[in-house]
Amino acid sequence: MSTAPTAWVGSAGGPTPYLETPLTDRVWRAPLVPVALAFSAGILLDRFCSLPLAGSLFAAVVMLAAWTATLRGRSPGLPLVYMALAVAAIGSAYHHFRCDTVSADDISHLVDADPKLVELRGFLDAEPVVQRPEADPLRSFEREGPNAGSTMSVLRVSEYRLRGEWMPVSGRAQLLVAGVLPNLHTGDEVEVVGRLQEPEGPANPGERDFASELREQGIRAVLRVQKGPDGVTRLEMGGTWSPGAWRARVRGWGVRALQQAMPERQSGLAAALLLGEGSLLGRREWDRYIRTGVIHVLVVSGQHLVVLGGFIWLCLRFAQVRQRRGVLVVIVLLWVYAFLTGMRPSVLRATLTVSVFGGGLLVRRPVIAANALALAWLLVLLLDPADVNDIGCLLSFLCVAGLYWDHGRQLATHADVDPLDRLLDEARPAWQRWLLGLGQVVLAHYLVTLGLWLVVTPLVAARLHFVPLTGLLIGPPVVLLTSLALVAGFLYLLASLLLGPLAVLFAWPVRLCLSACDWLVELGDGLRTRHGYVSDVPGWWVWGFYLLLGAGLLLERSRRLWRWALLVGLAWLCVGLLAGAASFRPDELRVTFLAVGHGGCTVIETPDGRTLLYDAGSLRGPDVVRRQIAPFLWQRGIRRIDEVFLSHADLDHFNGVRDLLDRFAIGQITCTPSFDEKNNAAVRHILAVIEKHKVPVRRVWRGDRLDAGEVEIEVLHPPEKGPEGIENVRSLVLHVRHGRQALLLTGDLESVGLDQVLRRPLKGRIDVLMAPHHGSRRIGNLPGLMSWARPQVVVACQERPRSRADSKNPYESNGARFLGTWPHGAVSIRSHASGMVVETFATKERFVVRPGKRVEK
Repeated sequence: MSTAPTAWVGSAGGPTPYLETPLTDRVWRAPLVPVALAFSAGILLDRFCSLPLAGSLFAAVVMLAAWTATLRGRSPGLPLVYMALAVAAIGSAYHHFRCDTVSADDISHLVDADPKLVELRGFLDAEPVVQRPEADPLRSFEREGPNAGSTMSVLRVSEYRLRGEWMPVSGRAQLLVAGVLPNLHTGDEVEVVGRLQEPEGPANPGERDFASELREQGIRAVLRVQKGPDGVTRLEMGGTWSPGAWRARVRGWGVRALQQAMPERQSGLAAALLLGEGSLLGRREWDRYIRTGVIHVLVVSGQHLVVLGGFIWLCLRFAQVRQRRGVLVVIVLLWVYAFLTGMRPSVLRATLTVSVFGGGLLVRRPVIAANALALAWLLVLLLDPADVNDIGCLLSFLCVAGLYWDHGRQLATHADVDPLDRLLDEARPAWQRWLLGLGQVVLAHYLVTLGLWLVVTPLVAARLHFVPLTGLLIGPPVVLLTSLALVAGFLYLLASLLLGPLAVLFAWPVRLCLSACDWLVELGDGLRTRHGYVSDVPGWWVWGFYLLLGAGLLLERSRRLWRWALLVGLAWLCVGLLAGAASFRPDELRVTFLAVGHGGCTVIETPDGRTLLYDAGSLRGPDVVRRQIAPFLWQRGIRRIDEVFLSHADLDHFNGVRDLLDRFAIGQITCTPSFDEKNNAAVRHILAVIEKHKVPVRRVWRGDRLDAGEVEIEVLHPPEKGPEGIENVRSLVLHVRHGRQALLLTGDLESVGLDQVLRRPLKGRIDVLMAPHHGSRRIGNLPGLMSWARPQVVVACQERPRSRADSKNPYESNGARFLGTWPHGAVSIRSHASGMVVETFATKERFVVRPGKRVEK
């Protein structure tokens, strides 16, 4: 029979023993654990099924009545079942009330898919987050100057202007401003002029559903301000000493103090580390820490609070502050720091857990670790039930649960140390004991890192499609360096208030530690390969993994039969690997025109298993790969791209290649003869990246034929030389044939280039035509193109038209069915021996293309 290990708590009268309850031994005897699990199950049930609020409340009342009726029954477990069901019903009702219930005057009743110009008044409900642009040759239309960047916040709407009168309205809207909002903070009342629309859902398979995420936060409208900060005017300040203003003032002072003492790169890292201010770091900087698996050291989390709390505790003990007073000081300061850094779920969890354990010390009562963790989880969900699906929140609780379990295991192991081993250790020389102790500490940290990595990797792989292998190598030293930088950084900020110029002495350790940390991350990112990225991980496998892991760690029988438990775990891992590696070769050609805004990416999946891409870019920037292209490919189970065709050297057709090379193995890149003749920074940059990855480049021109199994691809344009003019006239035109069906990919073909193509005879007709230049009417001889190709379906890779005139197209008047990736989303063409099927993702249309027959709407 196992006994819980004994821990000691000192007091004024001497140490008092009490039983610490590790997570492994009495987790199911902690009363809040089943409550937290049942409440979470109810939230998840409503999240996936959207149960009626009245139905959930009725179920809760019925279950509570059944619980009351069975309390005195003969079955002791039955009341617990009814109570769990009642708590689950309450969780479902609470989630539905917070996320799906809207008032009669909610702002959501004023929005639809088309943006409309509105004037709104309201209060900033979240601290504005500024995103500064990074210098990148692959981005278009970058702003320069102090107002460069964008600002995101949440507006709690109070009034809107209708025919000159201000009318009351309620609800929350996401506020997106093209520019930097100066000196605006949470609680400020503002008047905003912008375009209001409903949140856009995913336009491609695999794409992240931001509309659902906003809905879970109670946000059902998006307000875009293109005029920059001129479109947002402050009416009233939120209050000089309001919480939001106080927090912004302190954080602003801290950021300025760090910028004065450190270079730009180190000050940005220090601001994120100490104050949770991440706007000074660019997207690529954050991505490096994410890819190497050490992002937790920059995002203020429980680790930061443990380091800070431990340092404060040591200082108080050195100053001989009594224990009870010291505990109160630590708890108060941690809550102040948690508020200052934004009360993220991980910070809230750590602060509440420390407070619970501190309260146990104050009242001299045992604290059940599982109870503290369950209480923190319940509080996080009560504040924001959407956090049940937040990856940062889930990773934080998973790591802490793993650390609690490991702590209980270590206590039990230390209690069983052989006295003879202890004597042998004491007989060694001091230097040998010191070296062995250091080695044991380093080994223990790497083993803990490995254990936590095994726990969180399935969730990280499922959500981020990445396995951070380098985090196993650089994790412990990075944690040590950032912990030292954290302590030194707080000393520097304190010294800035008290010592003035002498505070710079504390800035040097911060710079040194962060420089070393940044060097390690850069080194780890260099060791990373594209093989760290993975395709979609089945949700059923992730759920099964964590259920098996929980059973293996928490059930006594599974711990005794650990060999069988390990075998089951390995078998489940093999099931996941087989599920991910299994690929079923289709007997059809699939061509998907992805919705990437103003740009292009067409994915060609051939019957023999090859994957070809025609263009990969967007005016939105290289982020198009992270947001749309890569998620689609992973959703299709694609990890290798056999060939990428670049139609021409315009930025919106190739600026995603760099990020594709980071994420996928690419066989070769094919371009036009004049691609590298466009002498600009973007072309030079992308050619250097291709050379760095050692991917062969092939140039093709008119007359070349490419075979991909049953699929024949013929190059119709450009010729080996010319024609003269802009890049569009030399766009790569591919004639793709599969059996009786044919498609024509045209890029941005126009004017003289289009005329050259039309002068060549065409074998048969084109079933599906890519509209040249994103569906523009100003390409030249458009009627001639339609009579030459005689397409039944025309697909345009386009963004939302800026005006109603731009939304009209001339293709349907020529007898073809026109589909734009806005508003239809991704358009998939499936060619089979039995015929051709066209499907749209956003509008859920599906129809058959029959030879010689016009496609009806």
